[in-house]
Amino acid sequence: MFFLKLTLAIACLFSAIQAADFKSNFSKDVSRPWVGKEYWTTPMMNWRLNEGEAEVFFSKGGGAHDMHHLTHYLKPEEGSFTQKVRLSLEDSSENNLKKAGFKFGIVGAIPEELRSNLFLSKGLMAGVDSKGQLFVPGMVSKKSIELSHLNDLLLVLKVTHKGQALSIQLSAYEAGSDGAGKSLLSVKNKAFKVNKGLLGNLALFGSQEKLMDIPASATNVKAEVSFKSWELSGDKIVSDDSNTFGPLLWSQYTLSKHVVKMTVLVAPMGLDYQGEAHLELLKNGKWVTQQSSKIHPFSSTAEFRLENWDDTVSVPYRVVLQDGITMEEWSGTIRKNPEDKNTITLASLSCMKDKAFPNHYIEQNVLAQDPDVLFFAGDQLYEGNGGFSIVRAYELDEVYRASLNYLQKYWFFGWSFREAMRDRPSIIIPDDHDVFHPNLWGLGGAPVPEGGSKDAEGGYVMHPEWVRMVERTQVSHLPDAFDPTPVLQDIGVYYTDFNYGEVSFAVLEDRKFKSGPAEAVDRNTHQGRVDHVRDANLDPKTLDKPGLELLGKRQEAFLGEWAGDYEGAKMKAILSQSPFCAVATHHGGGEEKNVLIADLDSNGWPQSGRNKAVDLARKAHAIMIHGDQHLATLVQHGVDEWNDAGFSFAGAGICNGYPRLWAPKEPGKNRRPGMPDYTGEFLDGFHNKV
Repeated sequence: MFFLKLTLAIACLFSAIQAADFKSNFSKDVSRPWVGKEYWTTPMMNWRLNEGEAEVFFSKGGGAHDMHHLTHYLKPEEGSFTQKVRLSLEDSSENNLKKAGFKFGIVGAIPEELRSNLFLSKGLMAGVDSKGQLFVPGMVSKKSIELSHLNDLLLVLKVTHKGQALSIQLSAYEAGSDGAGKSLLSVKNKAFKVNKGLLGNLALFGSQEKLMDIPASATNVKAEVSFKSWELSGDKIVSDDSNTFGPLLWSQYTLSKHVVKMTVLVAPMGLDYQGEAHLELLKNGKWVTQQSSKIHPFSSTAEFRLENWDDTVSVPYRVVLQDGITMEEWSGTIRKNPEDKNTITLASLSCMKDKAFPNHYIEQNVLAQDPDVLFFAGDQLYEGNGGFSIVRAYELDEVYRASLNYLQKYWFFGWSFREAMRDRPSIIIPDDHDVFHPNLWGLGGAPVPEGGSKDAEGGYVMHPEWVRMVERTQVSHLPDAFDPTPVLQDIGVYYTDFNYGEVSFAVLEDRKFKSGPAEAVDRNTHQGRVDHVRDANLDPKTLDKPGLELLGKRQEAFLGEWAGDYEGAKMKAILSQSPFCAVATHHGGGEEKNVLIADLDSNGWPQSGRNKAVDLARKAHAIMIHGDQHLATLVQHGVDEWNDAGFSFAGAGICNGYPRLWAPKEPGKNRRPGMPDYTGEFLDGFHNKV
C-alpha cells in the first residue's frame, strides 16, 4: 500500500521495557491446548496445559517444538541471565534420542521484533538428552545422569555475555518441591563466540530424532516432555507485560442497517470448557453486560448480535472472559456510521504468507490512514504458515485436531491486524488457501467427486464441519446472508450486502458455486495442469461450455436485486476474492516458460458467467474490489465493447510466494497519450475485453 504520509510506529522490542524476573504459574485445575497468555507454543496442536504442567508430544511436520516466552526476552547489551526449568523426559530411549531444555538468543527476520522471532528462527540450545548427557553450545558432557533422574529433573542455565563471548554453564539437580536438590552433573563453556552479539527470544524446547505421524483422530496423546515450572532472572532479561496473546485474541465486527455482529477469537480452552464470554458496552460511565456467548469447541469463537443499534454515536465495548481467578478482557470501539463523510476510505488487503509477520509496517500504515472499513479479500493464511504442516480432516473425529492446526495459522493474520480491526468494521472472506486448497472450485459445496481430484473436478476435500469451522472464524460477523439456505454438505453461505457510510457493498463468494476445470478441458488433447491453458492455438470460447457456473444462479439473483436497491446508499461496490478477468500473462516468474494463455482458476472463466457478473455490476454502477492475484491491477471491463462496463481494482498481496506478471507481447490499443505499452485495450486469455 502507498500513502502520502508515512507514520512508522513499530512496536519495538525495546520500548516500554523493564528488567524483571519471572516464575511460571501453570494452572493446576485445567487441561487444554492453550498453555497461557505469556507463551507461544509451536505447533499449538502438539502442546497442552495439563494440571500444572506444559506438555509436548512430537509429530512429523510439527516443525520446532518450542514454547517461547512472550513478555520476557534478551536485550542486546552485555549482562547475565539465569533460566531454570523442572522437566520430565518420558520413555527415554537410546534408539530414538530425545532432547529437552532451553533455547535462547532466538532471532528471526527482524531480531528486535519479538513476534518475528517466534518461528523460522535460530537460537542457541542447552539441555539434556535421553542418554542423560548435558549439552550447551559447543560442548557435551562426558558423563551422564542416571536415567531414573530424567523423570523429574531441575536444569539451571547461567549465561554471561561480555563483548563477543558467552560464558555458559548448565547444571542438573534432583528436583524437589522447594527447588534444587542433590547436584547431579554440570557442563560449562567459558568462551563461546557470538559474532553478532546476543539478543532475542527465550524458549523451552523438546525434540526427537525419529518423528511419527499422529493421526488426526488421536486423543490423549502421551506427552514426550513435561515442563512443571520455568524461572527467568538477570540483568540481561527485560520485559514488556503488554505483549501477551490471549485468551481473548481479537475481535471482528460489522455494523449494517442498525445491526452489530461481532465475532471474538478465543484461545482454545478445551472441548470440556463451559465458560462464556460476555460483551459489555460503556453506558453513562459504567460497563453494562449486553450478551453472553458460549465458546464454540472447534472454531474457538464467541459470537454476538445487537439489533436496533443507534448508529449515530460511537460506543466503547469490551469482551470479558474468566480464566481461572483472572478476568481477562479485550476492548475496542463500535464506530458510528460515517454517513456525514464525503469520502469513505476502504483498506483492501489479501494474501498473507508468514514471512513478513507481524506485518507491522503495513498495519501501522493502515492505522495512519484511519480507514472506515477493512476488507480482507482472502488467503488470510497459507498452508505452510508457522513452519508446521497442515492436518487433513476427512472424518468428524479428525476435525478437532485439524481445527487446532488451522487456528494457529489464522492467528498470524489476527495478531497482525487486530489493532486495526478492534475499532472499525472488517469484511473478511475466505479464499482457497484458507480452506487448505491451492485452488478451489466449490461445485456448490460438494465434496471432491469419487475418483476425482480437487485440482481438476473440484469440490471440497476437507470434512464439511471443518469448512464450517473456518467460516465461523472468518465470516460469522458479516451481515446476515441474503439467502441463508446452506449448499451441499450443509455448508453455509455468506453472500450478503453491507451498508455503511451510505455505500452499499455486495460481498460475494467467488469459489463456492464455481464449476471445475475438468468440465471444460478436453483431457485427450490437453497437456499439463488441467486449469492452465498454454496452447496459444486453442480457441478459448470452446472452454465456455453450457451449464458451467461462476457465481451461480443464487448469487446472480442476489446481485440482480441488489443492483436496483439504493435505499440508504449513494454508491455501490462489489467485494470478492478475485477480479472478473485473467490479467496475468506469466505465472511463477517472468521467463518465457511461465507464459500462461489462460488460467481457469481466475474469474475470467467461464466467460458467460464472467459477462453476467460484470453486467450486473454495471447495472449497479458498482466499482469492483478484489484480492487473490498477488499482482495489483486496475481494469476497466468490457462486455460487448471495450470500456462499456465498470472498473475493478485488485490490490497487491501482503506477502506472496508465487509471482504473477502482466507483460503482454503486443502493446494495448487506444492507449492514452504517454501511457506505457502494457496499458490500453486487450483481450485477456479468455478473450474477455479488458
